[in-house]
Amino acid sequence: MSYIGENKYFSFRDNYCEAIKPVSSVESSELGRTVARLFTRFSIGTNCFNRLPVLYALCSGISECGKDVYVCENTDMPSFRFGYPLLSADCGIFINGDSELKLSFFGNIGLPLNEHILKEIAYSEPSAPSERSGRIHSVTSFNSIYINNIADSLGNRKIIDAGISCGNKAVRSLWLEFFSGESDKLVFQIADDGQRVNAYSAEIGFISYEKLMLAYCLNQTEKGCTVWLPDTFHYGADFLNTDRIKRFSTETGLPKNAENTRFLRDSLYMCTHIAENLIETVQRLPKIASAKREITLSGMEYIPKNHTIDDKKGRIIITQSGKNRISLLAQTLSAETASELCAVWTEKIKQHNI
Repeated sequence: MSYIGENKYFSFRDNYCEAIKPVSSVESSELGRTVARLFTRFSIGTNCFNRLPVLYALCSGISECGKDVYVCENTDMPSFRFGYPLLSADCGIFINGDSELKLSFFGNIGLPLNEHILKEIAYSEPSAPSERSGRIHSVTSFNSIYINNIADSLGNRKIIDAGISCGNKAVRSLWLEFFSGESDKLVFQIADDGQRVNAYSAEIGFISYEKLMLAYCLNQTEKGCTVWLPDTFHYGADFLNTDRIKRFSTETGLPKNAENTRFLRDSLYMCTHIAENLIETVQRLPKIASAKREITLSGMEYIPKNHTIDDKKGRIIITQSGKNRISLLAQTLSAETASELCAVWTEKIKQHNI
């Protein structure tokens, strides 16, 4: 996770912020007035009733600044990310129900906000209240619409024989609409409120999230479709030798004409479209692997942040993941080489030799 910074109450990284001290309705309202300066219409959801005070304080701050908010009190992350763009909301905020307060931020099509926008949220002053308050609308969960939409995209809906491992009951129930949940030949392992998934096959072993995404890309390009991948995605995708895979900058975002991007924000949609021929597809993919390490050190000023290095054995991506912590990601074409590069570059970073 890429660390952005922190203010008095929240630590910001990637597409979310996390409370670093107890947050009252006052601080939540202040955060609402801060994000209100950046967007036109909001949708806010949560999967836990004990977060409702934070949710409504956040809504109150946004409304005070004249902006409209759609509120979904009891929803899951996948349904929320699918549903709020249908309301023409250009910012979605999801409040989790974990022990630590965490708010995830998404843009107008359900993808995470760019880093520079999160920096503005982290360090900007709250907007002043406007003369006219915005409206707060209550909406129900998009759960049923979300499920039916995926079913329609498949054409011939049927239950796929695959196991489901997921600690989030609401997300697990979504997956059981399309998968049996009982097989041990293929098991999907869902995490991060349904945003990330790996798989395990009795035939070929562990299948990473990256390989699942690449399997989807391969299937789509063979159908004549174009797909978009972020510039940070594993360079092994380039070995598919097709001009139908396009890259976009995670800093500037997707081009306006980009299509076939739903798999980037919807793991269930992606997996329903690749499950039936997944093993055969994965066996045709380039042999990609990644290894990651978190390194705590002093002298952070000597370490380049958000830096990519092309090593002769692979690619190294260095990002700041905490105040005094670096995240080192090695992308290679074998697990052994990835581990080796991680060890080598860990020592280089500790010695400030990069």
